[in-house]
Amino acid sequence: MKALKLILHCIILAVALSPLFPSLCRAASQEELFEKIKLLELQIQELKDMKAQQNISEEKVQHCIKAVGAEKFCTCLAEALPGDISFEQYVHDMVASPKESGDTSRKQDNQRRLNAVHAARDKCVQKGLF
Repeated sequence: MKALKLILHCIILAVALSPLFPSLCRAASQEELFEKIKLLELQIQELKDMKAQQNISEEKVQHCIKAVGAEKFCTCLAEALPGDISFEQYVHDMVASPKESGDTSRKQDNQRRLNAVHAARDKCVQKGLF
């Protein structure tokens, strides 16, 4: 008898709560949808960043070709240089004496930048592209 009452109470409870199930399912679906939207927004931003980086690389190639005239070397250099270093900065860093590299408070950052510039140049020269 107790089992029958328990089953009956479960059925009544299920019937009473059944109108809530679709809204709970929709809430879960909406949360999933919002998560997917956030993920897509992140992917779109990553694509925009990649496009901006590609445009910067193309600009580096064009400036290098104007100055040097070696397309393969310039393409290699544009790909090898860090994104925040323009071709003009590359030229400056290559020809500037260490004393002209900036004040001592930024010496470590400057040294890292100079190392990256020289490594990019060496990589492309070693490939025989110049």
